[in-house]
Amino acid sequence: MSLSAYSQSGTIRGIVFDGETGEYLVGVTVYEESTQTGTITDLDGNFNMNIAPGTYSIRISYITYESHQITDVEVSSGEVTSLGEIKLEEATISLNEVTIVANAVRNTEAALISIKRKSANVLDGISEGSIKRIGESDAAGAMKRIPGVSVSGGKYVYVKGLGDRYTKSLLNGVDIPGLDPDRNTMQMDIFPTAVINNIIVHKTFSAELPADFTGGAIDIEIKDFPDKEQSIISLGFGYNPNAHFNRDYLTYEGGKTDFLGFDDGTRAIPVTENIPQFAEAVGNPNGPAGLRYQEILQSFHPTMAAMQKMSLADFSFGFSYGNQKPKEKYTLGYNFSLDYKNTTEFFKDAEYGRYGLSSSSIYEMERREYQVGSFGVNKVLLSGLAGLAIKTSHSKVRLNLLHIQNGESTAGIFDFTGSDQGSDFNAFQHGLDYSQRSFTHLLLDGNHTNLDKG
Repeated sequence: MSLSAYSQSGTIRGIVFDGETGEYLVGVTVYEESTQTGTITDLDGNFNMNIAPGTYSIRISYITYESHQITDVEVSSGEVTSLGEIKLEEATISLNEVTIVANAVRNTEAALISIKRKSANVLDGISEGSIKRIGESDAAGAMKRIPGVSVSGGKYVYVKGLGDRYTKSLLNGVDIPGLDPDRNTMQMDIFPTAVINNIIVHKTFSAELPADFTGGAIDIEIKDFPDKEQSIISLGFGYNPNAHFNRDYLTYEGGKTDFLGFDDGTRAIPVTENIPQFAEAVGNPNGPAGLRYQEILQSFHPTMAAMQKMSLADFSFGFSYGNQKPKEKYTLGYNFSLDYKNTTEFFKDAEYGRYGLSSSSIYEMERREYQVGSFGVNKVLLSGLAGLAIKTSHSKVRLNLLHIQNGESTAGIFDFTGSDQGSDFNAFQHGLDYSQRSFTHLLLDGNHTNLDKG
């Protein structure tokens, strides 16, 4: 019987780009000098090199560029050592004409500055490197650092001082609608920064952009291939002394799945056919029409009034996971994220009024309805994002799935006064409202480059 032991190899990973133009460099040679173990960069400028554990000197070389050497690179068994973004400078030699066809690097600060400088339209943005330095947890927080951009309510973006109705949202270059039908842009707090490659804000028009924006078009690019395996868990809490831990907060008993942002059928209309007219039932309440009418009324949910209950603080949590797996003939990359937010608002002594033109003068308004009271609002936002990408030396295909679920429950108690066109009455009014919205976005795209023919 023999006993043998072995060490699992580690991985050296990085991305190579042109220091002048910010473009990917395809086919760059990356090798370890002592063992002569090496590889080349793919169509996105990325490289993966499997090597035994140890300390190495890595050299990166490419025609017409100065070679770059990185020393004391430590590799551990079964782990990824990321060299990050590697910039190559042009060599000061004269050669015949060389044509390089490549895509632009978009996730470094130097590359983003180059893109802005060479762009025909006005744009700004923030790169992955800058996002890592500022430490923001979601896209809304990161966008506050972009010139000319402000964020309202922690999620809605204003560009050039114009409201969110003038802003357009793009995901990987594809137009996506907002979750709220009254707003044009997407809530930016649903995207965790761990899955973002960069954010670019187009402030003027160009042919490839949608035409229905005035303030700006926000393009969020999701990572296809994370630098290394990473898992991120985030927790958040918010407190407002006027709204949270308040025993006067108003709510009501809803469905069992309200906390997930959708109704479980509790509020569904129980009957949609064979509904008798009220006149048929009121004259003979014990007849077939009257009994049917009573049966319909009794089938509605019995909760018809708001109740007082102590409110809780705002809270949120998120989880994201991503990695890439180099195989013999292809590289597989994936990203997953899940975010949940639960917020509570409470308004005391709120006033609502409805006014109309006076019958005696076209220049005066008369009050027709007036109500004053308190109401509580509970909002739930649940979002999930899954991305999968496969890359070979010539091609890349990616699939992204995004789903957002939003539920909003409102309960209020008001003193109501009506004086519409001669009527005059007072009432004690309970208002129970619930709305839910959902959005699903599926993107499948790819590109192919023939490196042999250029």
